[in-house]
Amino acid sequence: MSENSKMYRKSTIGVALILGALFIFGSVVLATSVDRMALTNLEGYPGETIKAEISLEGTEPEERSGFWYAYYKETAGDSEKMDITSWITFEPENYTIKEGEVKSFVVNVRIPKDAEPGLWGATTEEAGREGYSDERRTYIVFKDALADGNVYSGLLIPISVKVSASPNALVPIINFIRQNILVIILIVIILGLLVNLFFKKKKLSQMPNR
Repeated sequence: MSENSKMYRKSTIGVALILGALFIFGSVVLATSVDRMALTNLEGYPGETIKAEISLEGTEPEERSGFWYAYYKETAGDSEKMDITSWITFEPENYTIKEGEVKSFVVNVRIPKDAEPGLWGATTEEAGREGYSDERRTYIVFKDALADGNVYSGLLIPISVKVSASPNALVPIINFIRQNILVIILIVIILGLLVNLFFKKKKLSQMPNR
């Protein structure tokens, strides 16, 4: 075998080892899987709190511990509507997870009372779709590591909110009446009969005895 052939073989083995190491590292990055890759276009009114559920599943034998947080990808020229990290909290924020274990979390998005109508946290409603990463600004992030480790892995999940104008204050009442119209009619009839019976008894009690 020539010297050049030996060098080529060694370099090929070296590249293979590097690629193998990268593949192993990649499996560590995916040690915890998530059931939702985006929480975009959530809808709510000013002053309302939106609750969205998201789950993680452990896929590695070793127990991992981690946490959630909100992240804003600052971009030149962005309006104040792009950063909604202050709106977001998590229940629970910290966790430990084992292989095969599934844990659910609640993402609370509290819309400020003075929030203007429009899209917040992303530049367009397409931000949750694959290939539209440039339109994402606010993310929720989970990061975890082996219980005794300090090398974290995780994932950025885009989140955005479509804020609608405050509804008419009478709308909830009207909707309640529509949904319970039969019960309300029955209650009105019963109350009418009771009132009628009460006045009849009162009238009889006021009549002089003969």
